[in-house]
Amino acid sequence: MEKRIILASGSEARRKLLENIKLDFEIQQSDFEEIMNPDIPPEQLAVELALGKARDVAAKNTNAVIIAADSFVVLDGEYLGKPHSAEEARAVLRKISGKKQNLVTGMAVIDTESGATITDFEIGEIWVKELTDEEIEGYIKTGEPFGRAAGYAIQEIGSIFIEKIQGNYTGIIGLPVNKVYKILTQLGVKVI
Repeated sequence: MEKRIILASGSEARRKLLENIKLDFEIQQSDFEEIMNPDIPPEQLAVELALGKARDVAAKNTNAVIIAADSFVVLDGEYLGKPHSAEEARAVLRKISGKKQNLVTGMAVIDTESGATITDFEIGEIWVKELTDEEIEGYIKTGEPFGRAAGYAIQEIGSIFIEKIQGNYTGIIGLPVNKVYKILTQLGVKVI
């Protein structure tokens, strides 16, 4: 019997990334509570958050491979998560305006049968242009900043504010698919 592949995420961006590589998978959102602990180094925190999501979904499934990820922006040592209100979005967009920041994505893959657990992370650099108040307000009205690391999506409308990126593009979007492929192959899951 073939193992099911489960994406432990409600992220549309991560769903699209896996669909782009024609992976046959299902989605189950995790109930894991993400706590942004500033005392933990960013790479470690991103992996711990992804692992928490993966373990939560793994505990509810058998004969499956669980894929989970978590992303956040680090700016001047501060961890910037996902804004949930216009006020939070406005504050975070003003904070990142005209600055270079790091986007950290942690990932975890668990094979529920063997218990094999593999984690990894990516760090990308993103340069955001200087944003005017009018641009910030217009962007907030689109609804895109909500639920996005640091309030923007580089693969959608937010791309108009990005001057430069450096690093793994899919990792910056939210899931380094090259690493997912490598890990799934390690676990004996045929992708292509």
